[in-house]
Amino acid sequence: MPESEWSYEQSVAAIEAIAACLEAGTLPLEEMFSQFEIAAAELRRCEAFLAAGRDRLDLVVETLTDPSDDLT
Repeated sequence: MPESEWSYEQSVAAIEAIAACLEAGTLPLEEMFSQFEIAAAELRRCEAFLAAGRDRLDLVVETLTDPSDDLT
């Protein structure tokens, strides 16, 4: 999926669907490997998205800190 169309929520839903298929045990072994690789890639993408969001929030919190608090 192109970066401009990527959605965290859709990725989580896709990962959950893959996990359900893997847990059901109905896929051929090669397909299980393939689906696991897809889920792992999506997990990495989600983790990167969350890390970037955390960095953005940290920056906002830093800018909201009152400079006079550091003087005490």
